[in-house]
Amino acid sequence: MGVSNIYISLVIKYLGGEIDEVQKKKLFEWVYATPANEKLFYNLKDIWETARYESITRNTQTDKEWDKFISKAIKEETKSYNRRLVTMQVVKKVLQIAAIIIITFGIGFYTKNLIPQSQEYTTLNVPYGAKTQLELADGSKIWVNSGSKLTYPTKLNEKEVNIFLEGEAYFDIVKDKSRKLNVKTSTISIQVIGTAFNVKSYENEDIVETTLVRGEISILGKVGNKSINHAVVLKPNQQATLVKGKQNIQVNEVQDEASNVIPDKVDTKIKPIQPALTINEEVDVIDFTSWKNNKLVFKSERFEDLAIKIERWYNVRVIWKDEELKNTLYTGVFEKETIEQALHALSLSSPFKYQITKNEITITKD
Repeated sequence: MGVSNIYISLVIKYLGGEIDEVQKKKLFEWVYATPANEKLFYNLKDIWETARYESITRNTQTDKEWDKFISKAIKEETKSYNRRLVTMQVVKKVLQIAAIIIITFGIGFYTKNLIPQSQEYTTLNVPYGAKTQLELADGSKIWVNSGSKLTYPTKLNEKEVNIFLEGEAYFDIVKDKSRKLNVKTSTISIQVIGTAFNVKSYENEDIVETTLVRGEISILGKVGNKSINHAVVLKPNQQATLVKGKQNIQVNEVQDEASNVIPDKVDTKIKPIQPALTINEEVDVIDFTSWKNNKLVFKSERFEDLAIKIERWYNVRVIWKDEELKNTLYTGVFEKETIEQALHALSLSSPFKYQITKNEITITKD
C-alpha cells in the first residue's frame, strides 16, 4: 500500500527539525489515523534517533552509495514516492542509519532484524476529562493523564522496549537490568532502568517537562537543529524542562530553604550545558505528580496556562474575550470542585466574568 508524497515529506521535515506547527499537526493526524502509518513513522523515527544518539558519521558514505540507497529504500517503503518533492540532501540527512544497514546487508536485513517484527503494541487514548492507570506485564505501573496517548508493548520480552507518549503520564517502572526501556515523546527519549518519574509532552504546548521522583533516568533529544549530544542524567527531585525552539540552556540552582529567600527572588546561576534544556536542581515533585491522585495543583501560574489544564481536566473549551486576563497569576488546588465551583473560586481571587454554555467557557472582564 502506497504512502502519500505529502506525508513522507512531512516525516522527513519532522525528523530533520524543519517542520512548523501547522505541518506537525497535519503529520500526527496522519500518523495516528491507522496502525500502518504509526508503525512506519516510529520505525523511521527509531532509525533516525539511533543514528543521532550513537553519533554515526555520514562521512563513511559516498554520494553514489546514498543515491543507490534512496532509490531502493523509498521504493520499498512508499511504493509511490516522487523524489522531486524532497531534495536529495534532506533525504540523506534523515535516513542515514537506514542507508548504512541497507547498503551493507540489504533491505531484508533492515526490515527483519533492525526492527522487532514480533513485538505487538497496544495504544491507549485518554480523552479530556478522564485519567486512567494500567499495569505492564512486569508489574510496572503507568498513570495516563487526560488528552494523552500511550503506545506500549503487550509483552516485555525484547532486549530493548520502547513506550511512546503524547501527552502526560507518570511511570513507576520495575527494575530490570537485562533490558533497555525507553519512553519516547516527539522531542525527547528517556532511558529507564527502575525508577518513578513524570513526563509531560503535549504536542500543542511549547514545553516538555520530565520530573524524577526516585531512581535515575537519562535524557536525549533534539529541538530544531539543536541536539543533546550527551545524555543528561536526572537525580530525584530534579526536573528537566525542554523549551521547543529555545536556543539556550540554563541550570537553575535553587537555594536552601534556610536562606529564607522569597520564591520569586531565588538566586539563579546560569551556565550553558546542552541546547534547549533547563535543569531545575530541586523541585517539589508533588506539584507535578498530584494529578494522578486527582488533584490539580497550580502555583503562580498564568491564567492562560492554567486554562489549558482546566480544558483537559474538565473537558471544556475556554474562549477569551480579554487578552489581559491571560497574564493573571493564580495559586491553588482543585480536587472535587465542579467546573463552576473552580471558576467561581478563581474569580474571587482576581475578578473576571465567565459564562458556561455546554462545554464552552467564555471569559470576560469583570
